[in-house]
Amino acid sequence: MLTISRFTPLVGLCLSSLVSNRAVSAIPFTPRSNVHTNGLKVLATALPPDNVGVVNHALIYTTNITVGGTSFLVQLDTGSSDLWLNLNGQDIDLVATSNIPAQIQYGSGGVSGNVQFADVQLGDLVIESQAFIDATKVQDVVEGIQGIIGLGFNNNSNVWFSVAQSQGVEVANDQANTAMTSLFLQRTDIPPSFDIQLGRASAEDPVAPGVFLIGEHDQDFQSVVDAPPLPVVTLQHWSVAMDGMNVNGSPFKFNASTVPGVPEGKLAAQFDTGFTFPPIPPAAIDAIYSSIPGAILVPRNNSTSWIVPCNASANVSFVFAGQEFFVHPLDLTIPTTTLVPVADGTQANRTICINTFQYFDFGSNFGGFDLILGEAFLRNVYASFNFGDNESGPFVQLVSTTPDLLAAYEEFATQRAAVLAQLPPTLDLSETDQIAQGGSLPAETEAQPNRRMGARRPSYRALRPVVTVDDVAADLNWKICK
Repeated sequence: MLTISRFTPLVGLCLSSLVSNRAVSAIPFTPRSNVHTNGLKVLATALPPDNVGVVNHALIYTTNITVGGTSFLVQLDTGSSDLWLNLNGQDIDLVATSNIPAQIQYGSGGVSGNVQFADVQLGDLVIESQAFIDATKVQDVVEGIQGIIGLGFNNNSNVWFSVAQSQGVEVANDQANTAMTSLFLQRTDIPPSFDIQLGRASAEDPVAPGVFLIGEHDQDFQSVVDAPPLPVVTLQHWSVAMDGMNVNGSPFKFNASTVPGVPEGKLAAQFDTGFTFPPIPPAAIDAIYSSIPGAILVPRNNSTSWIVPCNASANVSFVFAGQEFFVHPLDLTIPTTTLVPVADGTQANRTICINTFQYFDFGSNFGGFDLILGEAFLRNVYASFNFGDNESGPFVQLVSTTPDLLAAYEEFATQRAAVLAQLPPTLDLSETDQIAQGGSLPAETEAQPNRRMGARRPSYRALRPVVTVDDVAADLNWKICK
């Protein structure tokens, strides 16, 4: 039984045919915000409620939103579609209530609760009567956040599916749209786009600038309007056709795409701000890290990781619409500490640098992508995500933020040295045989990665990864979401 206190109907399923059937009051909109990230440290205080800024919270990019008059710190996630909140006993102003159950399954847990409706404020923008999950059960989700705001499509929404299953597709299309879909339905006076630039922190400056803008472009990246539009290949994800990957100037040959409709010779790459360590095919991982002098492939239990000299890197780029987008050397490896046996029979802390791009063979079990380009790639671009209009479907435009490799290597040398100076001595890579033989290694690191596996509509079977740091590296564990 659906209990409704107020609904204002909306019309349309996808933005290529959106029409709002209600008058929109003039709501002041300040698209530009002061945005911060804080690298591998946790920010002591949240950004003010009226700031749509992005904070890198222990490798999870977060923002403040106001829901029902109350401020919440939520993860900003292009890889999922739903908004869920852990109200934790707080009373907020609801526009409508329901007893429709919905859940999102993650690799190491999940959330569940009833679908509720409240006004959501992003900066000065208000989304009226937005559907969200009032998460009364939250299991093994990252600490420090109060929810996740998915920036994806209805086709990947568990909320939409739950309402459609309970009340029918028409009601779901009217009342259970994702946050961005609802916003652009209601605010037809602004372009249907949002822009993201993920900041990169350093040892010297743990708070780095970033961008999250709606309907506007950053003044330093106005050129994004001239970037080639990259059409999405499926309305399940922000996935676009990727030309390829280059390692030290040489193209890497991927297997053929498993995603229908992707042009021959290209792959479907999903842009996902909720993935700390991007999973890509194993052969591509080996091509990247085997090219780094001194790198060692280390087997450990059921996983394999690359340990790389902390001051070494490779030239890696991903190619879209004929343009190379280089990955900053700081984003190819990450320092972490581990315990290893030493000569006196005890154990000592040592620092190792491991691969940020992670192994996984996606095969044919995935809907809508062949690989995921998460934060380690997205920190190197200014990305504009556009829901499209009557003439075009959704698309993405990119501008490189790492255009000068020489400058990037100089920055890498300086910043990596500063980080290593604060950590235990680096591991002598001749000691890696102890790791392979089962030496004592950390279950966690200071740079605990994002454990979000992401929302999946239960109308189809798919696999989705969760990243955890275990032993040498952040291994990918996988579960089936139904």
